[in-house]
Parts: sequence; C-alpha cells; structure tokens
Amino acid sequence: MQRSRRRVLAASASLLAAGCVGTDTESDRPDQRSPTSSPNESETADCTSGIVLTTGPYAPADDLPVSLNETERSIVERAASDGPAAYTTDGSRPLRDGVIVRHDGEFYRTASEIVAVDAIPAYEMDVSWEAGQTAPEGATVVHFGELPESDRAALESAVLNPESEGDGDGLPQRQLSIRAYPAPYPDGGTDSRLVGNRTWVRWRDRTMRVDVAGDSEETKERRTFEYTLERVATDESALRSFAAERYLVALDDVPEAQRSILTAAIDGRYEECAPASTALSALRERLSEAEQLPHPNDDAWYVALDGERSLLQISEWVR
Repeated sequence: MQRSRRRVLAASASLLAAGCVGTDTESDRPDQRSPTSSPNESETADCTSGIVLTTGPYAPADDLPVSLNETERSIVERAASDGPAAYTTDGSRPLRDGVIVRHDGEFYRTASEIVAVDAIPAYEMDVSWEAGQTAPEGATVVHFGELPESDRAALESAVLNPESEGDGDGLPQRQLSIRAYPAPYPDGGTDSRLVGNRTWVRWRDRTMRVDVAGDSEETKERRTFEYTLERVATDESALRSFAAERYLVALDDVPEAQRSILTAAIDGRYEECAPASTALSALRERLSEAEQLPHPNDDAWYVALDGERSLLQISEWVR
C-alpha cells in the first residue's frame, strides 16, 4: 500500500497534438484513416498506442453532482449552513474544487483554500494482516474502538483507502502489508497505546499486527482547508439550464472529417493509432476551448450534435 494516497478521479492521458497520416481538412490531402470500432481491426492491430473516443447518455441532474462520502458530506453540510467549513488533514484534499454537489435539493460548486500548514510528528508504523490471521497465544488483542483517538486516526491514515470509501468497509479485503508508514501523531504520541509497541488490533473482523516506533524521526505536513460553496441551481431544472450554459459544446458546424469521427463515436466508439490524426487533433483543439466537465473524469465533455446531447470521453491506451 502506498505511503500516501491521493483521491483521484480516473484521469485520461492528454491526446498527442502532433498529426500523422490523416486528413487535413483545410487542404486537398487524402484521408488515410477511417473510423474503426475495435482495437483488433486492421486500423489499430499494429499500433503500440491508440486514442479512443466514446459517447454515452448524460443527464446533468443525475450525472453532474458528485457522490459524497461521509467526510465530504459533512464538509458540504457545514459550508451550506454555517459558511466556510474548515477541515484539517495530513492526507490529500478531501473534496475537489470546482465540482458540483447536491444539498437539500439545491446544487452548489465547491471552492477551497489552504488557511494553515503545520508540521506534526510522524512515527514509523508497520501494519500486516492476511485473511484468517489471529494473534499469538497469550497475546493481548485491543479492539480498535478502545484505542485513543490519536491511535485510531493514525491507523485510519495508514490503512483506509479513500478510493474504496463507499465500496465495502474501506479496509483491505485479502491482505495488507504496510512498511515504514509515517503515521501522524499531532500530540507526539503522549496518550498512544501503539507508539513504541507491537500491538494486535482487532478492527471490525480483522486482527492486525501493528508495530510503531518509539521515537519520531520525521514530521508530516498537516493542512487546514477552508471550503465555501457557490449555489448554481435551486432545482434539477435549473441545474440542466446551468449545465447547458456552462458546459454544453455545440459541434454541428465541425468539418466533415471531424463529424465522421463523432458519428463513429456515437455509433459505438472511434479509435485510431497515436499520435492523433490531423482531424482528431483539430477536434481535440476545438474541445480544449470549451470547459470540461468536472465529473466524471478528465477529458470528458457535454456535447451536442444534430440535436442530440451526450457525454463525450477521450482516452488513450498503450500495449
């Protein structure tokens, strides 16, 4: 498991801007490529990397707001009712800026700033667990809920995977091996039961072996974020209007070569070898002038073609 974790939304690599064999829509050069619907077809069979465009239905009221875990929901509720909401963490930013959230039937866009940065002591922590593991005979097992708050926070920082929040219980499902994790102890471990010991901890239905150094040899950065909300819509109808005004990209006037790419993507998918053809590069440049959707991922747009609105996503693959 990584020593630090980042909440990341699945991100696609940026398309290569350089053109290769393909149509220059502003010249008379012939188009050497045609839309393809499968990476196994001849157009991409010999490629080592490729670019894929896909489309799908998009309903702003359902798809634009992000799903919130317990921590994120608490931040949103406090910011909506009390104004700026502070959140202190030694990990990653708990809630991204610029995403749309739902609260009490209304919709808001998030913003944050770092208002404080502190250096706190960190103690080297090892944690190991595998399915069926038990403590040695005679060893004392401490239940997670019986640990001081500082120990619980340090273990959560080391073990819980933010990517898995809402999927299962956030704990590893098969095994766990963490070595030399810099576990944060803001109070210097004064009330800790783990610091300086090997402890068997029963956490939900898992018995973990936890070893924590007795001395702190490094520090960890702790940041305090202050979150604010901007209301963008009072109901779903208003949100649809907001999405159309802010994010919708009208593509009716694209040249024929770009239209053929979009048509193939709407029919299923469009794919070509990297680097991008002239037509695809031009389409990508056109899209770059519009605002991407803040959700579900990077390189995603809300587009309209011939009266039909959809989600357009661009990604790359490498063999």
